[in-house]
Parts: sequence; C-alpha cells; structure tokens
Amino acid sequence: MSCLSLLRKQWYQRRVRAMQANHVHRSSTPHKYSLTVDAYAKFGFTRVNVPRECIDWDSHLDFYDPPEFTDETTNTDEAFYPDKINFNTDDGTVNRLSFERPYRVDVTDPLNVHGRTGMRGRGIFPRWGPNHYAITVVTRWYRAGTGKQVHSKERPVMEVLLLKDKHEEDKYFHLPSVQVDTNDQNKFQSKLFLKKMCFNSQKPSSDTPSKKHLFRNLAMTSHDDPELDKAFTKHKQVYKGYFDDIHNTDNAWMEVDVINVHFEKPLADRPVEPGPQIDLACWQRLDSKVPVHNNEAWLLKKTCHINRAFNPYSGESLL
Repeated sequence: MSCLSLLRKQWYQRRVRAMQANHVHRSSTPHKYSLTVDAYAKFGFTRVNVPRECIDWDSHLDFYDPPEFTDETTNTDEAFYPDKINFNTDDGTVNRLSFERPYRVDVTDPLNVHGRTGMRGRGIFPRWGPNHYAITVVTRWYRAGTGKQVHSKERPVMEVLLLKDKHEEDKYFHLPSVQVDTNDQNKFQSKLFLKKMCFNSQKPSSDTPSKKHLFRNLAMTSHDDPELDKAFTKHKQVYKGYFDDIHNTDNAWMEVDVINVHFEKPLADRPVEPGPQIDLACWQRLDSKVPVHNNEAWLLKKTCHINRAFNPYSGESLL
C-alpha cells in the first residue's frame, strides 16, 4: 500500500472514530426508489413502509422490524453474515469505503448511508455495505442517412448504447455496468466489459479457458484497440456516489462511478455485437425517452446536459 493510500486510510478511520464517539450523523437526501415495496416480491419478501420523515437513522421510529433477505444464489465469495468484516476500510482487495462518507455499523451490520429502506440483509448484492459499480454511458451523435448530425430544438441529438441481459424478465434496457471491488480498476474493467459484452472481442473457442486465463486474455487485448483507448482517455465524469436503486437494503446498497465515453468516427460506426450473457445491444436515439429505469434516466439527463445535447428529460425530477 502506498504512503498516500495509507494516509487516506488513517484519515478515514479517524473520521469514523470521531463520528462513533460523538454520535455525529449528517442527514442526506432521502432516497426514493430504495423504498420500492415490491422490489423483492419475486423472492417472497415485501418491504415495510418507512415514512419519509423517518428515513434518516437519527429520526425516531417507535417500531422498526423489517424483513431480512439475503439471496444465497448470488455469485459471491462474501460471508453470509457480516460479523467478521471490517467496514469503512479498503484492504486492497475489497473497497468498503463509501463514496460519500463513513457509514454507521450497528454491532456487526453496516447501515445504509442514506437511511432506512424497509428491508434488512444483503438482498441480491454480492457485498455487505457499499457495492461499487462502474457505469459507462456510451454515446455518439445521431446522424441521418445523409451522414449529417440531427438537431432537435437547435441542439444535437445523441444516441446511447443500451443492453438487455439474457434470462432477464425486465422489460427495461440498462447501461453497461460492471461491479468492481477496488478503486484503481474502474476504467480498466469498464473497457474490458465493453469489448467483451458489446463488441464481442473474445470469440468462444473450442477449448474452454479457465476464468483466470480468460481474464488474462482480455487484459492482453486491452492495449490492442487504440480507438477505444483514445475514447476512454477523453471520458467525462457524470456522477459518483450513492445510487438510489430499488434493490438497496438497510445493510447493502449500490454506489456508482459513472463516466461518459463519446464515440466519434470511425469508432462510432463500429458494429455492435452482443457478447455472452447479453441478449441485445443497440443504439437508442435520445430524441425521446428511452426504456430505462428512472435512476438511469437521471444519468442520461446529466449526460445530455454535459454534452449540451438535446435532453428529452429536461425539466423532470427523476430522483
């Protein structure tokens, strides 16, 4: 661990101790979708209702005993119970620091940095506490058959790359995203995900490689695409922090590092080819609303604003 990382870790631990000693808790914007009652209905669990004024952990609530659910089928090496996990730390293997601030730990359970959700447990997430995801909003300018940029209300119209997973019943599309456990790998893993899942750079062979060798092969190809590398070097930060998701629980929640990677020609003309696990990868015009969940529509709204493009979500309060 570098000196800078060690100093950052020590500073963060001092903040945690100060909060715990002085019972300091900064209130935050109450979440909305994290309170979705039927988010876990297919698992047979329903959230308890949490009044908006009681979301904050410091707010008094006479009786709060929500159901507890942890999906045992989730592909993870995480312990089923969090009693031996050191939270608010980054040990170099798993980053358990929140992007926002230190969070409380109730005996052994990490508490959602934005308050109560009406559901305990790890839910469908692979990690207790913050689950970090790298989301890439891939865009290009929409061009008609003439090859000229199309404008709406005097602003250029963008297209966004959206995905739909195999074996997924959800009618909505989603943005390319990958779960990451360490800070320094976000952009690298996002690029690998795009190459494998959106442009299928790794064709299946007759010999099935091990997971270790597959990752090594992907890493070797990461420098073989100068056009994609160049696009990533010019990325723009869209958002970094807590993500109001319907699957968030009291003890496990989603935090995102979102970047916009804009494709120019000739990269913008590269054919999209879904990789394994992806049923459909396609470009969707942002001259009207696209079929994504509201929290991702909020990211598209911010991306349009950053690029001064036509914004179909202008004036809407999505979160």
